[in-house]
Amino acid sequence: MRVSDIDLEHRLLRVRHSANRGDEDRGPMQLGKTKTKSSRRTVPIPMVLTDMISRHISSHCGNGRSIMMFPAKKSSSGILSPTTLQKYFRTAREIAGRPDSHSRPCASHATLYMLKGGTLREVMDELGHSSAQVAIRHYQRIVPEHRT
Repeated sequence: MRVSDIDLEHRLLRVRHSANRGDEDRGPMQLGKTKTKSSRRTVPIPMVLTDMISRHISSHCGNGRSIMMFPAKKSSSGILSPTTLQKYFRTAREIAGRPDSHSRPCASHATLYMLKGGTLREVMDELGHSSAQVAIRHYQRIVPEHRT
């Protein structure tokens, strides 16, 4: 995610690309096209996150040091690899005491969105899916408390 993808004044996040390793999944990480047309979208940023995001940008991305929101320290492209991102997420999950958080933040977000009353269509729009089957298979989780 690039810093320029975030509009804090209007509380919007623009999804316009994905990170990949290029043809045949080889080479350094780079920004590329999204998987599908519906993946390109603009989503609202909750007001409660704007100050946190602003502080992160000032501390880690300010003064032109990085165009990426989460810059890689050892990569010439500045883009974190998926394995490094997963390692950081595991560490954050342990520190937060939330072992129930999914290793893919979108899955946790979508599940919580539905638990708070979000509809399947809203989750599909939020995550850029055009298929209900994909959204259900990957994001609608069983919550043990609901079964009891």
